[in-house]
Amino acid sequence: MDQPFSNLEDTQLMLKYQDGDHMAFEVLYMRHKDKVYSYISKRLHHNDDVEDLFQKVFAKFHKSRSLYNPKYEVLPWLYTITKSELLDFIKKRKMTTSEFNESLHTHTKKENNEIINIQSEDNLSQNEKDAIELRYVDDNDFLEISSILNTTESNVRKIISRGLSKLRKKYRGVKS
Repeated sequence: MDQPFSNLEDTQLMLKYQDGDHMAFEVLYMRHKDKVYSYISKRLHHNDDVEDLFQKVFAKFHKSRSLYNPKYEVLPWLYTITKSELLDFIKKRKMTTSEFNESLHTHTKKENNEIINIQSEDNLSQNEKDAIELRYVDDNDFLEISSILNTTESNVRKIISRGLSKLRKKYRGVKS
């Protein structure tokens, strides 16, 4: 019985899982557990926190299965759940462990260190915006980005390089 499931694509497995077939979940879990665990462990330093969050991600995956839309790929959807749970985890931790100290949070603006909103950059394609944001804001590696953007790792590197080149030219005052 396990053999036919392992040949199915993620979207087909997810549809079966939505219909109550738990063997489909097992196959999805086995395919993607290492990617999710790696994503979390790169961002959290304590093994207990990694394990707790890993369990929460798959619990939410299970609870949210009815919300899955087959027009989207399963892995990016799973990464969205993972990122959401990670952000919630971090927010909860900061709220319970740190107090606001105004003297620590005041700073002066330094020259050439302005914050750039990547999504508002008109000179970048949407792929370049997404890839740069996934790499430098969300701290994904090239393999993770290639899965999310549904392209190859080498293409992700080219997309990011091209986008960064455009940003350097723009912010150095050189026309593209």
